[in-house]
Amino acid sequence: MINLDSSINKTIVGFNTGHNGGCTVIHDNKLISIAEERLNRKKYSEGYLYSLIYCLDELGININDVDLFVSSCYGNRLENSFKGQLSSIVNNNSKFITVDHHLSHAYSSYFLSPFDKSIILVIDGLGNLNDTESYYIGEGNIIKKVGGNNVKRSKYKGIGRTYETFTNFCGWSAQEAGKTMGLSAYGKDKYPKVDLFDINKNLEISSKCEGKYINGALNFIKENKLDFGKPESGYENKDAAYYVQSQVEKIILKLVNELYDKYKIKNLCVAGGVFLNGIVNQRILKETPIENLFVAPCCDDTGQSLGNALYGYHSYFNYEKRIELKSPYLAREYKEEEILDVLEKRQEKFILPYEVKGKDITFRKSSNIELDTAKLLSNGKIIGWFQGASEIGPRALGNRSILCAPFPQEMKDVLNSRIKHRESFRPFAPSILEEKVKEYFDIDDISPYMLKVPICTEFAKDKIPATLHKDFTGRVQTVNEKQNSKFYKLLSEFYKLTNVPVLLNTSFNDNGEPIVETPKDAMVMFCKSDLDYLIIGDYIIKKNDDRRF
Repeated sequence: MINLDSSINKTIVGFNTGHNGGCTVIHDNKLISIAEERLNRKKYSEGYLYSLIYCLDELGININDVDLFVSSCYGNRLENSFKGQLSSIVNNNSKFITVDHHLSHAYSSYFLSPFDKSIILVIDGLGNLNDTESYYIGEGNIIKKVGGNNVKRSKYKGIGRTYETFTNFCGWSAQEAGKTMGLSAYGKDKYPKVDLFDINKNLEISSKCEGKYINGALNFIKENKLDFGKPESGYENKDAAYYVQSQVEKIILKLVNELYDKYKIKNLCVAGGVFLNGIVNQRILKETPIENLFVAPCCDDTGQSLGNALYGYHSYFNYEKRIELKSPYLAREYKEEEILDVLEKRQEKFILPYEVKGKDITFRKSSNIELDTAKLLSNGKIIGWFQGASEIGPRALGNRSILCAPFPQEMKDVLNSRIKHRESFRPFAPSILEEKVKEYFDIDDISPYMLKVPICTEFAKDKIPATLHKDFTGRVQTVNEKQNSKFYKLLSEFYKLTNVPVLLNTSFNDNGEPIVETPKDAMVMFCKSDLDYLIIGDYIIKKNDDRRF
């Protein structure tokens, strides 16, 4: 939760009904936001009731205190007074409005950015009315749509759906497009002259795939006599992953250049799931006239509820002062008695499963948790790190993280085999002291949300090999003291011990699970996994039945 500088006398709820559902509440100069999956423990979950109750409870209000509910979805747009699961609870229809999916994305980007004027580019799998690409200009407190795809064109020909089509070809679901991005570094550029997308003078984009889901890729591959191996073969489809990644980069760079030529604005805000692709984001900054790029940490649909709340704040109630995104940690913080309830197995606040109740653990409170944790990490231990409020969006940004040293190179495989159980071609992220980033990566600005993927410097190659991908890039998180003082201090202490200002950072979950939210979730993950230590707040927890200690 963050405190706002604005004076707000309205209570606004934003909620998202589609996948990556969740809720955001603005009330009494505070903003709190969380995804539904963090609470019901179902990855990519639809819904908003758990998250709504969570937010209202933390703010100490009830549903009757809410002045406005703002919702969105993807696919067919919701009716104007959509109430959904709240229809039996709130009688006043005038309290409910709906927002276009892509406009919600635009609000969640532009109105959190520092820009007074910007191009806004939204690209995802599907918005409303067959929208897959939308272009806006934000100026002052006004957002105006200036273009996008032809709504009569099939949604399967959009950039996002086409990427999903090739992800299906590789054997994964649409929500697993990050696997395709990771695999692309292992492939070769076999067909550089075969274009996947067309763009016309109105900047309307259309892929050349004919058919739905995997059939679109299969038909395109057959028609163009391409050889990407047997479908749904995972790693063996690496050349297909390379192809779609390179073609998406190519068309987005062309689009950004065309938008700049047309509007001559050097600020760009982007949103939609496609911009979780940090390779694209980095190339925009390196290879277009855009000088300033803003990507929110929740640029995918986890940001819909936030965009909806911002729409209610700026457009419906006409508040002019921007809400500054001071940090990505928008959920609630857990009190010490809640932590001790889990550690001491009291079960007054959290009911614990058998794998926790039956586990023999000990814990102690540290007077310098950052130094003590840095010592464990420098000795090769893998830890779960649980601090403060959880992060908005799909990236672990130092409050719900699994951490280890970025060396030796084998550390990545150790982490994978013991705890994360992910495909070997998927990289882990480097978190680095902000002031040291240019020593390790070819980057001109900061990357606080792991949404830029620069190449490393020669100096970094043998320093942080476990965090570098096949092509020597890294999905970088830059950390400063103002945004996350505890994580910054941990990195600083590790730097003092090892002369390396970097930690390998991955999300605090097992493969296929949501990131942990509560102290109970963290303890469950610790007890059922092969983590060496769990750090919650200032407490260090270990398993007594672990013979390695």
